[in-house]
Amino acid sequence: MWEYIVELDSEGKFVPLQEPAILVIDDAIQNIEDWQLIGEVFIEDDHQQKLQQRLFVYNEHYQFGKDLDRFDYAYDPQRVLLRNHALHSGDQSLYLKYLSVQYPEHIIAGIQDLEYLTQRLICLDRAQAREWVTAKRVEVLESDISIFDQDAILKAVDQYEQVPSISTDKPTDSLIYNQMAAEDVLALRDIFWIDPRMG
Repeated sequence: MWEYIVELDSEGKFVPLQEPAILVIDDAIQNIEDWQLIGEVFIEDDHQQKLQQRLFVYNEHYQFGKDLDRFDYAYDPQRVLLRNHALHSGDQSLYLKYLSVQYPEHIIAGIQDLEYLTQRLICLDRAQAREWVTAKRVEVLESDISIFDQDAILKAVDQYEQVPSISTDKPTDSLIYNQMAAEDVLALRDIFWIDPRMG
């Protein structure tokens, strides 16, 4: 962040009292009165760290590190995680490298899917999500990663469908392609990432 501030300053982009200012939150809290602070706070999400943590948890569950050949393109938990990461972080390189090694026959479809969703992925608050669910008459939502994760990408499905089980030594539920009544999902979170394709 300091490099960004210095770069802006050295390029003459800061005009006192005419441009937005960037503050370090701790400095602002300690040195500026509350009534003097007006603006927005941006929190950077560490997508890479989150991905590493999820890969560890999902590998503990599915053991894909031991035998990737147990999975196919559609039901590969590692692929699903990397796709979710690509869509949220904007960094598609890991996902495309994974496809080129594991599923070279699907790389064109994978790229098309990313391009489509990059342009059309919807982010809604709870009120907007309720309106969307009502307007589309959605009764069941399916997640890509665990439905309890705040950044799971949801899509409408016509009804509860039997998702092929992925063999695992763990007795717990699947961590991908969870299905839940739309009303129940609306109670889980405040922000909803929606794949607008109806499935």
